Amino acid sequence: MPPAIIAVGAAVAGSAAAAAVGGGLIGALVGATVTVGVSYLGNRVIGTPKPSQTMLDAAGRTQMLVQPVTSHRIVYGEVRTGGPLVFAHTRTDGGSKLDILHLVVVHAAHEVENLGAVWFGDTAIALDGSGAATAALLAGKVHVWSHAGQPDQGADAVLVAESGGRWTHNHRLRGRAYTHLRLRYDQEAFASGIPNLSRLVRGRKLWDPRDGATRWSANAALCILDYLMAPWGLAAGPDEIDVAGWIAQANICDEPVATLTGSEPRYTCNGVLDLAGRPLDNLESLLTSCAGRLSFTGGKWRLAVGAWQPPSVILGENELRAPVSYRPWRSRRDLVNIVRGAFTSPAHNWQPTDYPPVADPASIAADDGEAALTLDLPFTTSHTMAQRIARIALRQNRRQRSLDWPANLAGLRLAAGYPVAVSLGRLGLAGTPFRVETWRLTEEMGVDLALAEDAADVYAHDPSWLKPM
Repeated sequence: MPPAIIAVGAAVAGSAAAAAVGGGLIGALVGATVTVGVSYLGNRVIGTPKPSQTMLDAAGRTQMLVQPVTSHRIVYGEVRTGGPLVFAHTRTDGGSKLDILHLVVVHAAHEVENLGAVWFGDTAIALDGSGAATAALLAGKVHVWSHAGQPDQGADAVLVAESGGRWTHNHRLRGRAYTHLRLRYDQEAFASGIPNLSRLVRGRKLWDPRDGATRWSANAALCILDYLMAPWGLAAGPDEIDVAGWIAQANICDEPVATLTGSEPRYTCNGVLDLAGRPLDNLESLLTSCAGRLSFTGGKWRLAVGAWQPPSVILGENELRAPVSYRPWRSRRDLVNIVRGAFTSPAHNWQPTDYPPVADPASIAADDGEAALTLDLPFTTSHTMAQRIARIALRQNRRQRSLDWPANLAGLRLAAGYPVAVSLGRLGLAGTPFRVETWRLTEEMGVDLALAEDAADVYAHDPSWLKPM
């Protein structure tokens, strides 16, 4: 394997620290000779559905963590999350007993748009305008102060005044969104001990290349772009982004799509990214939010979300340098006829919940039984959006024709994820749509392409097949 390819793999799949310098390194080493492709399907395989590690991690996302060292969390879109407990202090309220407890919980390692509703365990807590609990059992015993993590935010004044010097004006937690929780001991109110605190967080503000503004958004394309460009992500520079292409994909994500009761944006991204994860795993998780494919070619990152994009390039005899290899069917073991998985459900306290499975009855009959794919969607909070993404995965799998296309230098204008039309009369292909799965430059100055069949109906949507939860 050429050293340049090794360098790319290290930057994408290595540690977050290595990825932080990967932006400039990738452009310098690879230039226009290598394509890196990352798919929302990753390495998922057919098998008995079971919770993925991603969804198991999501199940613990609403927990308040008590541990000496923890990784940073990035909140995209809007989601309920806990966070690490970074400070705890008990004091008296004028008597001899330590009956006041102060807690500080960090929800995000960046500024957020808003810290919203409060949960103790799986119970939402009503507050008045000052942050005091209003429920009879908790009135006078719970108070909440919110800090959105502005770069110039000051220290929590109440905590400074009531911590006996342990929390000072220097403890500002700039760039950290956190909650200060004050509890007054009451055996009846806190019969189960210290409550597990979580918040509904409207998360990170994103740069939008469509107008140059930075604001909160759940647009899936903008969330992926943010991770690519962030210093704790892949640290890609502006000159390493296909800006025009990204604008087009962001517009697709914002398109309204019919649901069971109205409409919703085509793709949003709502979830928590743990920076302890490998950059490759983080990218795959983010891409699940839009059935997306990400590639790096020609020195630029390019995104293709799950929507029909007509081919603009035609491949035929003139673009071949050697015989083509054609496979009209997938191996039986690679066929899928039902897709199951979990998403994050607001209706179920923002916990991982199974979305209605998406099946193809005709394919199940033809295959003599179910062949299931587990596709968990940790950054999806709509069950109808989850069903749309699962149906795309199913339909892509049932489009079975594939080609190994040894292209001449005409292949340099392509990249992983690109749509192409193939016209090859001897195979009965006349402008048949395919997409580029992999791209590899060869020593004889050609490009080896792996092509998978594509079609407009893979992405077509009809709300009549959506199922209610």
